[in-house]
Amino acid sequence: MRAERVLLQNPMNAQAHLLLSRVHLAEGDRAKAIEHFESAAQIDGTLSDPPLERELGQTIRDARRTSPSAMMPEPPMGMGGDTMEEGETPTEFAEDPFDDPPYDWRPETFYAPGDPARFGVTFSDVGGMEELKEEIRLKITYPLQYPDLYKAYGKRTGGGILIYGPPGCGKTMMLRAVAGEVPCNYLSVGLHEIFDPYFGSTERNLHQIFETARANAPCVLIFDDLDSLAQDRRNVRESQLRNLVNQFLHEMDGMRGENNRVLVIGATNQPWALDPAFRRPGRFDQAIFVPPPDAPAREQIVSLLAKDKPISNLDAAALVEATSGFSGADLKFVFDRAAEMTLSAAIHSGQPVPISMDTLLAVARAHQPSTHTWFEGAREHAQHAPPDTYASEVRKSLNAPTQQQREP
Repeated sequence: MRAERVLLQNPMNAQAHLLLSRVHLAEGDRAKAIEHFESAAQIDGTLSDPPLERELGQTIRDARRTSPSAMMPEPPMGMGGDTMEEGETPTEFAEDPFDDPPYDWRPETFYAPGDPARFGVTFSDVGGMEELKEEIRLKITYPLQYPDLYKAYGKRTGGGILIYGPPGCGKTMMLRAVAGEVPCNYLSVGLHEIFDPYFGSTERNLHQIFETARANAPCVLIFDDLDSLAQDRRNVRESQLRNLVNQFLHEMDGMRGENNRVLVIGATNQPWALDPAFRRPGRFDQAIFVPPPDAPAREQIVSLLAKDKPISNLDAAALVEATSGFSGADLKFVFDRAAEMTLSAAIHSGQPVPISMDTLLAVARAHQPSTHTWFEGAREHAQHAPPDTYASEVRKSLNAPTQQQREP
């Protein structure tokens, strides 16, 4: 068999081991299939074969973790391999810091083009934020659709976008909707996939994340809660966090190459907590403020929230007027709370009743927008911040009449 001949010539060929694992599994020899699967995992922890992993009930990463001491296949006689004395350690692998867990990393949220799971949320499910949607298209969608036009203008795919604003205004939902819109690979990273108690492991994890994105370019790389990874070094005492920030800056600088077609999108509720070095051109040079939705955006969100709900005589305009300064999360609370109140009434009356506009308006008028706390903190930071994009956008929003504190 060709794969076996390949292994005779090169016993460290992980792809050949993976192929033999599939063959043995098809022939019903599960033990042999697992043996070759684990050999492939030990040789190359970046491999991926989802159908085979499902059949065997474990991932490549699982195989590396559960068999950390599994020996690599020995080279056949006559291949020039040195013989080892009993008890001797193969230093070629033992000294490699990325060979064993926890240094191997595989994404938990990765969507390839055409993956049906990625289309659960799209831009049509997100009310407002038209500027942000267009900026994402300009940096990753249009370059893939019109490569010659972008080349003529000297523009390239990728870059960095930072979205910031009060919580509950749709930043996380927008990040999820990107997966359903961009025609390329999508990689979203959680904080638990980066931070590690072992010294130096967190920086290695971050490096492997960027390496994975570059290896799968064109790709969108998502970081939510960016302030946890990019804290201002002037306020950080722990050397590990400072090293993480330095590593992040180094990885961002590495995205400037001609062939690194990766769009990095970060989201934060606290832009003032980020290290100023991230604001330099070539890093997160495009910063977009996501304020509480304005009246047209609230109308879109109301329509989305009201869809498929039993509401009698919905008056979207009246609800929009009663929810000035509300975030998307606040609007969702209004509908959820009104539904609970109506459900309670239906249970006690013994017959279903629709959600009334009076109930929706009563809940809206009794609810204080959750964004006020954020704006109070932002006001303090904006007063002492330098005159940059972050501070000016926050100041502008603070002075907007829609964000003023409502009378109780």
